[in-house]
Amino acid sequence: MVGVTRAYGEVVALNEVSLEIERGVVGLLGPNGAGKSTLLKLLTGELRPGLGKVEVLGLEPFANPDLYHRIGVCPEQDALPDDLTGAELLGFLLRLRGVDPGQSRRRAESWLERMGLADAMHRRIGGYSKGMRQRAKLATALAHGPELVFLDEPLTGLDPLWRHRVQRAVREMSDAGATVVFSSHVLHEVEQTTRQVVLIHRGRLAAQGDSREIRALLDRFPHRVLLQVRRPRELGVRMLAWEEVESVRVRGDGLDVTTARPDVFYRRLTQEAAADDLGVEGFHSPDDTLAALFETLLR
Repeated sequence: MVGVTRAYGEVVALNEVSLEIERGVVGLLGPNGAGKSTLLKLLTGELRPGLGKVEVLGLEPFANPDLYHRIGVCPEQDALPDDLTGAELLGFLLRLRGVDPGQSRRRAESWLERMGLADAMHRRIGGYSKGMRQRAKLATALAHGPELVFLDEPLTGLDPLWRHRVQRAVREMSDAGATVVFSSHVLHEVEQTTRQVVLIHRGRLAAQGDSREIRALLDRFPHRVLLQVRRPRELGVRMLAWEEVESVRVRGDGLDVTTARPDVFYRRLTQEAAADDLGVEGFHSPDDTLAALFETLLR
């Protein structure tokens, strides 16, 4: 990608961006509205650049079916057909990519099982929960074994255990030779998967490099983490014994946790959620976004 600009009317979404994606797993970071989704749509051929040149796997991506067989895409928006089952949808998409019918059925079932949808693969997608729909989308992006994968906010709607499993699947794809580009506005989601970071801010390429440098800036300040929990008081008492936790407050059906070591806290939360049912249904940190990073830099 060289000198790429893309505007929507008078709004400039990307402004003279030049970028080369390295092999492996690359995290595309930026606050909401920074231009991440526009960048991914240009790379996957959904949009044509207004100015500049985009090249993916040696091909111009816009309206190029030769490229579509070689890449996998998980868009941020949910456009799954509600009247098909998970197995029907994934099998159909695999056949479109040239996989023979018998193999497409087996591969579809294998990937849906891998995404925790074994009991739901023959149910209509319209009856899936938000997390199930997100996992079905991820299966459609990965099942055909693409050389290059683009994932737009792939962890949205997933509980801690499935976030961990999807991050592991991404690393396994990379170990098998694929390059994976995934966007996020949350630092810990990226750093648990890769250290290669592309930072987008206000439509421009702000930085490209090692995520540890960004984390070092944010970790100078205490972090709040808000958790949605089935048994908040029970988990709150348990977390007070964690050395990295400074304070815990129960707020309705959730917890407001302050930690001075967010990297340790997130790692422990994921590990204990995988080993035991902590009742955590979701979490986010208002202090762990790229907007918080820029506020920190200003301070």
